[in-house]
Parts: sequence; structure tokens; C-alpha cells
Amino acid sequence: MKRVLKLSFCNVLTIYEKKYPTNSWDNFYIHNKSKLYKRLKKQIFEDQGKICAYCEVKVHNKQRIEHINDKSNSTSTNNLHLDWNNLVGVCFGGSSPKSILYPTPENLSCDSYKEHKSISHKEFLNPLEIKAFPNLFQFEKKTGKLKANIENCKLVVIPNNSYLTTEKLVHNTIINLNLNCDRLMTDRDKIFREYNKEIKKARISNNKNIKTELAYKWFSQKYPSFFTTRRILLGKYAEDYLKENNYDG
Repeated sequence: MKRVLKLSFCNVLTIYEKKYPTNSWDNFYIHNKSKLYKRLKKQIFEDQGKICAYCEVKVHNKQRIEHINDKSNSTSTNNLHLDWNNLVGVCFGGSSPKSILYPTPENLSCDSYKEHKSISHKEFLNPLEIKAFPNLFQFEKKTGKLKANIENCKLVVIPNNSYLTTEKLVHNTIINLNLNCDRLMTDRDKIFREYNKEIKKARISNNKNIKTELAYKWFSQKYPSFFTTRRILLGKYAEDYLKENNYDG
């Protein structure tokens, strides 16, 4: 999971919310034959570089908007239905199966999994609230699993953390969004294999700049799939490139 930086604070939703502050998400969805909804979804995914806010898969078609804090938690002074800062773009989370190799519910992820398990927003990281640096995750090359980066987690205090430590929150984020399901681990392993092929070719050609080149190749676009996995694989080269290019999410 990477930081999601919200852009376009004046948009079709914020304009609609000012006009109809007590309306529901359903009201917004059907308004003007869903034209505003479609424009909003396009804007959200453009801001995110068309990757899922939770698992970071590239999402071209099967896109949906996720309310991080469930709409049912709205109050008279906080209408979560129409809160721009409560929305991110997500994938279908395996609810539209890729193949019979990935049965559900064990291969659901992201909001599909947390809905299946009735997970509260307090039980996982909010991608809108984490910082761009340092990266809070680690990648296990043998399995394709994500883990908490213990040392980096010690450097970060997450506001309103319902767990004792940042490490525990990151650990539970992985569990509660099922980010280590077989489907996602297989996809991350493909990235690792791609990386290894590039490194092998560089050794043969004596290209000592390969990691710098990969940082440019991967991170000059907004954004590559499995951004965090690629970032971890390149380590210092990724961090240097991102800092030099003013990465903020």
C-alpha cells in the first residue's frame, strides 16, 4: 500500500455536496443519470495512476469507489457519503475471479475482503493518511508476501491508531485486507521474476546502472502496478529517485 495523494479538491462531488449536504451516496450516484459519478470515478483513478489504493494492481476497467469509513457511520455533522476525503479507487478484489485457480472467499482482497469479514476502518491503514516516506512494508522474496518493515514502523506515529504500535497496524492491514492471498502473492512474484531477469541481463552486459535505470523505468510513470513491491526491490535506488523527483504519493 502506498500513500494516496488527493488532488482536485474542487470537483463534481464537492460541488454537489455543497448543494445537497445531507444527500446520500445513492442520491449522488443516480444524479443526472450517473454522469457526475462517472466523472468522479475517472478523476479518482487518474489521481491514483489507475492503481488500486489497497493492493496496487492496475485497474483499467473493473473500477469502483470505496468509502474508507463506512457510510453507515455518518453523523449529523459528518456526512461520510459525500466526503471527498473518505473516498479512494479500488479494484474488484477478486470478486470477479481471474481463473478457477483463485477460489473465493480465500482470494478476496481489499474492500471485497473487508466487507466479507466486516472489518472496521480502524483495523487497517488509511492510504490517505500515511506519509510518502518511509515505506512501512517489507517484501518476502521467497513467497511474495508483504510484511511490516519493523525498523521503519518505529519511525512513524499513525494518528488515532487503535493498535499499540505502527507495526501492529501495518501487520493487521495486511491481514484485514487479505493482501497476502495466493492471487496477489503470485502477481507480486511475477514482478520479482521480472526484476531478476533485468538484473541477470545487466550482469551479462556489465551494466552497473541497472537499478538506477529500473527506478526511472518504473517510477517515471504514474504509477506502476505493485508500486510498493518495486520500491522495496530497488531499495535505496528507489528512495533516491522518488525523493529527487519530489514524490509525495
